[in-house]
Amino acid sequence: MEILDYHKLKIFKTVADTGSFSKAAELLFLSQPTVTLQIKKIENYLGVVLFKRDKKKVTLTEAGEVLYKYASKIIEDYLLLEEGVSNLKEGLQKRITVGASTTIGEFLIPDIVSKFIENYNAHFNLFIGNSKEIEEGILSKIFYIGLIEDEITSAKFEKIPFYSDEIILISSISTNIPDIINIEDLKKYSFIFREKGSGTRNIVEKHLKEKNIEISPTIEISSSKAIAKIVENTNFLAFVSKLVVNEEIKKNRLREIKIKDLKIKRDFYVLTQKNIRLPQLEREFLKEILSLKN
Repeated sequence: MEILDYHKLKIFKTVADTGSFSKAAELLFLSQPTVTLQIKKIENYLGVVLFKRDKKKVTLTEAGEVLYKYASKIIEDYLLLEEGVSNLKEGLQKRITVGASTTIGEFLIPDIVSKFIENYNAHFNLFIGNSKEIEEGILSKIFYIGLIEDEITSAKFEKIPFYSDEIILISSISTNIPDIINIEDLKKYSFIFREKGSGTRNIVEKHLKEKNIEISPTIEISSSKAIAKIVENTNFLAFVSKLVVNEEIKKNRLREIKIKDLKIKRDFYVLTQKNIRLPQLEREFLKEILSLKN
């Protein structure tokens, strides 16, 4: 006999928050067919349709809105229950899931995660995605803490800056581009950009727009590592975090190209949902992250 358990409710809430079965599957580390099947089981159990589906996204039906209200409360209570019971058990391996934007997850925090696992005997899940996916993960309570590269204006979140980063323009060492160029010269070259929704891309486009420069990239890639590798072997240019290419520049595999009157700085932020009390393990991890302030 089917039951309406925490696992199914969490899947339902994640689909509702993201508006997508595929995005929910990615955030939950599940396959899309599994997510679809679990939603179907809930609908069969309740005898209602929960989502309206179209080509762009899925939205809640009236019955879905009612379930969402109660599912959110049940999930919150369950997480508090789990934390309370866990605190009573000695020697229990605790679990923490953190979301991080690509640059942060791949280049800034791996050492901190390794030390944290060792110090706290914690089972650590690190979800790496773009800034939009991290926001969705927090709202769905897949994780309490997100580390993002983008500025957030939503009133749903608390944000704390914890690291200052610079985005630079790179080319291969074999290109004939001068070491310093005018901003108008950018229009002469072909570019690789990060995918839409990426914090890096958002801030680059914002700074270029302020200078009345618009660039249509020839290639869009969701991996900064892949972008750097392609630039190294082609005539494409790209804007990337200095964190990504420090070693390649030192080893003379890539060049940094300076742009007159343009310097792109940004803060990395710790993101949490407003008015949410973080579990103890997340509070300890937050302390470690804030120690990175530069």
